[in-house]
Amino acid sequence: MKVSIYRVTNTRTGKVAPPCGWYGPVFLSLAVTFCIPLIASQARALELAFGQAAEEAAAKLDNAFPAVQGSVTGVEKDRVLIDLGAKQVYQGMELQVYREGDEVKHPVTGEVLGRRDKRTGLLRVVEVKERFSEAAVVSREEGVAIRVKDLVRVSSDRLLVALPLIDVSGVKEANAHSITKDLAIALAKTGHFMVIEEPLLRAALAGERASRTESFGDPGTLKQLAEKTHVQLLVLGKLSPSPQGLFLNLQVLSAFTGAPLTVASVEVTERGPIVVAAPPPSRSLRSTAGSGSGQAPSAASRPSFIQAERQTVESPGTAEQSKDPRSGIVSSRKAPVADGALREPGTSSFLSTGENATVPSGEKMQESVAFELSDPLLALAAGDLDGDQRPEIVGITSSEVIVYRWQNQRLVSIARISSPRLVRHLHLDVGDMNSRGQAQVVVTALSGGRNDLQSFVLELQGGRLVRIAEKLGYFLRVVTGPGIETPILVGQRMGELTAFEGPIVRLAWNGQRYVEGQSLTLPAQVKNLYEFAPIKAVGDQISEVVIINEQRVKTYGSEAKPSWEGKDDLGDVDHLAFLHVPTMRALQALQITDGLKSGSGLQITPEEHAVREILPRRVLVEASPLWGNAKTELLTFTNPKKIGVFRTESSFPPSQVVAFDRQNGSFARGWETIPLEGQVRDVAVADLTGAGRKNLIVLSAIKEKGLVAYLQDGSRGIINVFSFIR
Repeated sequence: MKVSIYRVTNTRTGKVAPPCGWYGPVFLSLAVTFCIPLIASQARALELAFGQAAEEAAAKLDNAFPAVQGSVTGVEKDRVLIDLGAKQVYQGMELQVYREGDEVKHPVTGEVLGRRDKRTGLLRVVEVKERFSEAAVVSREEGVAIRVKDLVRVSSDRLLVALPLIDVSGVKEANAHSITKDLAIALAKTGHFMVIEEPLLRAALAGERASRTESFGDPGTLKQLAEKTHVQLLVLGKLSPSPQGLFLNLQVLSAFTGAPLTVASVEVTERGPIVVAAPPPSRSLRSTAGSGSGQAPSAASRPSFIQAERQTVESPGTAEQSKDPRSGIVSSRKAPVADGALREPGTSSFLSTGENATVPSGEKMQESVAFELSDPLLALAAGDLDGDQRPEIVGITSSEVIVYRWQNQRLVSIARISSPRLVRHLHLDVGDMNSRGQAQVVVTALSGGRNDLQSFVLELQGGRLVRIAEKLGYFLRVVTGPGIETPILVGQRMGELTAFEGPIVRLAWNGQRYVEGQSLTLPAQVKNLYEFAPIKAVGDQISEVVIINEQRVKTYGSEAKPSWEGKDDLGDVDHLAFLHVPTMRALQALQITDGLKSGSGLQITPEEHAVREILPRRVLVEASPLWGNAKTELLTFTNPKKIGVFRTESSFPPSQVVAFDRQNGSFARGWETIPLEGQVRDVAVADLTGAGRKNLIVLSAIKEKGLVAYLQDGSRGIINVFSFIR
């Protein structure tokens, strides 16, 4: 046996270098431990953001090609006048010219089915006036002249679009194939476009030079595409990072002329709230009392712990205290203050009474404490995880579950657990379903590109979160409310055609695992296990529920129509969402029964029919109201509404928690908090101190700007704790 011994010598000093020993493996292990989860977290954030950006970009392109129809009013050589003005067309738009042909009649009934159109040419708008436009002739059909009274149109039929891979060379974390697929699906879902992606484009151009994305825009290549695939438009995309953020830029070229038709630019941002400026003190709130003076409550009216937290601020430069290394949470911030004149005597500054709220004379309220989080939470819930009769607060990010404890008027992080790579958290609930005296944490999670369900249940054991059940193929939910003594764990399997189409079933703990039981008895209007909250239940029979439908609160009993319906629009919530891809089996069945066809004219694909599902906001039902003397109280929240094609955010309704109180059998809007910073994501109720004080816990989020902030999840969270004393 031959043994070789090697030594590493420094060529400058001649000394033998020491052996690497344990340093190399340790540094490599640390790099793997810290870098890979960070990269996976950034990839998940980008995946969610690109889906939303693709939908916004597709909406812009859809809006750029409206279905219009007009006629030719004059012809002079290669110039044509049309009766479409500035409200219908824009410079650069291309229009088909056609002439109505003979009628097509049914051979048996004689019914006129329509007319055959004869295409005569293609026009490009070069000058737009108020009521007419001038267009240049791009092409004429052989042997046919364009003449007055011919018709022009941008057809309402689907436009055939060539979509090469999007250029992502400026963003290392981006996946070109995934982003291009997101855009292809979004374009197909508009109903206005049929998309041919790069593999088929390259197959059509076999033997031609098309090695780079940019080459598709070359005149020769574009001509080949138009002839071989009959595409009408070419969409070129590029991801462009800048100091202002990350943008998806699209350019649309005519496949016939190569001329640019339109461009679209969409900022790639996290799926969630947009920054909302804090309202000025003089802003009117929903109340019958009129406008207020905008003055803060006196020091004597504030709880002592609020004074103590605020007195630690020594200068404007330290208005927000340094982060507690144990908690991972920034210390308390000064909460916004409502107008004094809007409040009833004795009420807290964070509360304004609605038009139907009644105030008991013996009840006093205190204002809020706000905590800024280092973790971008998506949802929160509260429950007693360790059996000490005092609840903990649980939050989820896209990949972590975090437990907080209320200690000395502060939130302290006490435990956390991460999910495997590519598993994304969708929903959170907490409840003692196993009757052990301590609550379990229930998380709905998705995995993989087709969003397979990988839900799990946790318990706090010895200060650590431990999985007691995992890889559960259900959407999970803990059902609680008036008349339900023990929280009920329910599940719903992913549907084949739509996400929520199966029965909502009970899941019971048999000592080792959860087993499926009978279906939950619910009003017929409930289809989605996340859309309802029980108002009235006896045992397993839930006879009355509250549902938020079309951004309004509705209650249902045994009848098909709502027993009560709120008039207020609650605004938008869309930070918890996923893409549901139907199964091929379901689409094939639909193809047989309803004649479903592929948008591209090729083989039908599940991705083409994917639907973005948004989870509804949480609604809490309190048999003993937090404030007032209502018989039952519904708690939920409002956020600014997004309007228009481009989803521009309005200023109404504000981000706040609202209560709907039941008086004499019917609900009416009661009290509401002052507007909160950012957008509200979730709400919970718990007695954090164990001293009879009922706390309202509100999670909100503020959208950060900039590429770096975006890649680190793009938002910061705030928890407001509102205290009530009876």
